[in-house]
Amino acid sequence: MLNKKKISVKKFIIKKNKIPVLRETSLLKEALENMSKYKFGVCFCVNKKGKLLGILTDGDVRRKILNIQKPFSALLSDDLVIHINKKPFMINENKNLVNALKIMKNKQIWDLPVVDKKNILLGMLHLHPIVDFLIK
Repeated sequence: MLNKKKISVKKFIIKKNKIPVLRETSLLKEALENMSKYKFGVCFCVNKKGKLLGILTDGDVRRKILNIQKPFSALLSDDLVIHINKKPFMINENKNLVNALKIMKNKQIWDLPVVDKKNILLGMLHLHPIVDFLIK
């Protein structure tokens, strides 16, 4: 029988070179392009040292479009950092998978940033590979 308490988050990290990661000086348009390129509904914003500053999801973008009274083309040229969630839920790489799944379930999110002790972005957890593993 599988001991879920011993499975580490590390086993499921999608490394940061395989996910959308941009600097705070990037444009919102670049974030959307990267979300499409990597086929994830999330983009991570980091500073020059790699510290996670926040995230932007496709849901955030939908809400921005509906709530900001600004032409869409003007919105696309905004700096990414203006629109990110600066207090995202995240998890440390050394936690177990059960902790991560509880966060994802309770917060109803599919993607969870994985950081080290200094909040340096290491990658992310995406729900689909975890579900695939658990049902096999």
